[in-house]
Amino acid sequence: MTSGVRLLAVWLTPVLWLGMPALILDRGPEGLGIAFALTLAPLIALAARSAEPALGGSEPLFPVVVLLFTVAVLLWANMILAGDVAVWLGAPRWQGIVITAAGGLILTGWRGGGRIAPVLLLAAILAVSVPLCARARAAGVGPLHAWARVASQTAFRFPPVSPWVTTGRELTILDGRAPLLFDEEHRVTAPAGGRLQARVLDGGRGTDLEWTLLPGQSVTLRRGDRLQRSSAVRLRFEADKRVPGSPPSGIAWAAGGTRDWQRRVGLLTTLLVGALVLLRAGAVAPMSRLSVAVMGAGLLGALLWAQAWAVYSILDAPDLFLGGVTPERLLTMPALAGDEHAWPALRVSLLAGGLLGFLASSVALRERLGALDRTGSGEIGYDLSLWAGVFSMAALASFWPLDSWFLALLALGAAGSSLGPAAFSSRATVPAGVGTLAGLVGLALFASLSVVAGFRGETPGLVGAVLAYPALGAVPAGTLVLWIGRAVRR
Repeated sequence: MTSGVRLLAVWLTPVLWLGMPALILDRGPEGLGIAFALTLAPLIALAARSAEPALGGSEPLFPVVVLLFTVAVLLWANMILAGDVAVWLGAPRWQGIVITAAGGLILTGWRGGGRIAPVLLLAAILAVSVPLCARARAAGVGPLHAWARVASQTAFRFPPVSPWVTTGRELTILDGRAPLLFDEEHRVTAPAGGRLQARVLDGGRGTDLEWTLLPGQSVTLRRGDRLQRSSAVRLRFEADKRVPGSPPSGIAWAAGGTRDWQRRVGLLTTLLVGALVLLRAGAVAPMSRLSVAVMGAGLLGALLWAQAWAVYSILDAPDLFLGGVTPERLLTMPALAGDEHAWPALRVSLLAGGLLGFLASSVALRERLGALDRTGSGEIGYDLSLWAGVFSMAALASFWPLDSWFLALLALGAAGSSLGPAAFSSRATVPAGVGTLAGLVGLALFASLSVVAGFRGETPGLVGAVLAYPALGAVPAGTLVLWIGRAVRR
């Protein structure tokens, strides 16, 4: 049973766990499909596991380096998320990063940390379940009926209790720099004054305007106007007005996007090979049926939690659509009607669940890396100097805010492209050095495609899918090299 909980902690790192409701909220049914893929990928990887692991063939160094890189990037992504949460809560970014980095370093350097990883994960599950139950009770409907209620809305509007309406917030805390597009006339107020820039429509032509507002002054923007969000000005929006950037209606949100099937295959490939590598690292003993059942139940519970949390978030706070949905905003649940006194405790419970989930994931990832130690001692998993360096570099890199979901997919894709081809075979069928060669080819192609994707814009079709998810091209290339190497050795 505990082995299933440990593997569950490896996969349900907070970036992937919070990525599920964020994707559902942002993309509707398409995001729900991605969350379903996140649920199925580890189960498929466990079902495909052979009795004898084959990561890296007879070369021990390559898989250790690749998995260490994967763990470091996943920690980096989680610390970015922690910093984003701190900024969203109004605290300095460094506080969120330092708290998560210090806690993770202490636990990963402690030899007894592995024993409490299941306890941490179970505590995290309980901590995030309590606020969900409170939201469901306040909404008065179950998750399925809540989805139907969201789908029936004619528009997503600012609620009167939204912080964007009552006190106002700075647009610079939102993710990205794209301007806010208004769908209807809207009066925007600067409580403390400041400078606003916008591109307004005048007779069908766009004109750039700039206002210097005194405290309390307002600007009225019309349909089609675009407000720049580069200035650090606290703004207050009108209640019951459409949220800029939100879907046109609940029906449009429930209809989902129109992304091509090639990208869905690319995402599923990335998740599958990433799960295959993470969950097969080292000589893992066969899991019992109870452990598999526990892991399956945990993954299903995470999917149901993500779906419910997404729809209740839309009902309680449609302003989440403002500037684009990001995971850190899902950790700041709004005050519920009738629960003003319980709200602070629920908020603390939710944040504590996220931190406990990160600690459990950090310890579980350390165990995955330590399992590659062929001496059986697992000393690499308890090397304090190694983990101090990993956490320090990840913490420093976290001050450069990137997309945490992108980094998580980068880590899984790189690991799958490097070690995925050999992981599908038993060690006896992989000649010495051929597994490493195949992994190097897959890693090189993955890196090359990632660089090309950074310089090219959105590309449709299969080429666009390969650039968006380089593992879709790198894994077959590495598998081909592995097949050729086997033929030559024979």
